[in-house]
Amino acid sequence: MLKSVIAKEYDEKDIKDCDLDKLQSYIKCQKLDSALKITRQGIKTKSWVGVIKYKNLHLEILPKLISANDDRSTILKNLIFMLSYTKNLDIKTNDNAKLANEKNPFIEILIREFANSLFESLKRLTPKRYVREEENLNYLKGKIKFSENIRYNCTNQAKFYCEYDEFSENNLLNQLFLFVSTCLYNISNNSNNKKTLKFIINYYSDISFVRFDKFKVRKIKLTRNQELLKKPFNLAKMFVEQTSIDLSKNKFENITLVWDMNSLFEEFVYELIKRNIPECSPIAQKTKRLLRQAQETRRDTKVDILVQNPQVIIDTKYKKFTCFDDIKNADIFQVSTYCLLHKYNRAVLLYPQFEENKPDITNFHLNTEDNPLNIDFCTINLKHNDLKDKSVQQSIVDKIKKILNITSSQYTNSNFQSD
Repeated sequence: MLKSVIAKEYDEKDIKDCDLDKLQSYIKCQKLDSALKITRQGIKTKSWVGVIKYKNLHLEILPKLISANDDRSTILKNLIFMLSYTKNLDIKTNDNAKLANEKNPFIEILIREFANSLFESLKRLTPKRYVREEENLNYLKGKIKFSENIRYNCTNQAKFYCEYDEFSENNLLNQLFLFVSTCLYNISNNSNNKKTLKFIINYYSDISFVRFDKFKVRKIKLTRNQELLKKPFNLAKMFVEQTSIDLSKNKFENITLVWDMNSLFEEFVYELIKRNIPECSPIAQKTKRLLRQAQETRRDTKVDILVQNPQVIIDTKYKKFTCFDDIKNADIFQVSTYCLLHKYNRAVLLYPQFEENKPDITNFHLNTEDNPLNIDFCTINLKHNDLKDKSVQQSIVDKIKKILNITSSQYTNSNFQSD
């Protein structure tokens, strides 16, 4: 029986009836040691969110700081929106509340997005490709493979062993869609999802059933004429690459779909600035070598967000910040190095709002005479019932403008995009 556990970031949960040693080996094999820690009694979550399904355990990890309440559907809706907004997932946020009460809501939402996008794409286009075939024929087609022809037709010279290219629907891309649809059909509990997947499976009745792994799926590339299938293809790749497959039952046995909230918070802030204050000319993950003559990439530094107009370095920190005591010296050393390398004299450490109070600590200067470096410590509020709401986004963007010392008269061209 599937055991469902719901946790939030930095929670501890006791888990019974689960082989924790095997779970720890699985987490290590998936290189998710930084996402989840196995304890003697159960698990301890970190800053990663998403879903981990391992044998009879279904673990759902939700973020703490992106909802005004503890309602599961609201948290899930905001998380899906942030993933969509930052292009980590190309999914819509409509009607997710209907799936919030399912046993595996996060998985069901992803299944729905894959099934619906593929269903709509197949109405307009069935992907065909040239597939290389070999066959012993009564007529000449393509070219003769002489070694095989001698082997098979030594006594019957009325046949030709030929190799030819056929423009066929029975190609790797359609085989991938059939395989993923079959696996998802066997794990989904939502009737609408199963209905759509069943239609796709029946539609592909003439396609050969081929099993895929993460190495085989990486060989598939979309052609220019198949851009319509980009969304279902990316979701299909995600399911194959981030899951393990029970080949005997044609279903996804173990599932790990997780995202680091540190990276997601950074990308969300960057996208807000890029889309709504484009005149700032922000650059994400600006790299510069730390030592002048060193060639090792391990010595490179990466600035989270480099704002060029005005010149400000933004370093996002997805951690608790309620007062001056929460500021770490290591963070100050980090942004000071960034400013020194890029010749900027102002940096902002940007945190999500943790509690109701909004501690903005500004106008701090590095204690040097030669380099008057200004460092601010600010927060933005992500605790809203609907991050997709344009007025909510406007309030966040206004706060970022205030942090950057941008007045409304300087930049008035805000263009909000939900997805």
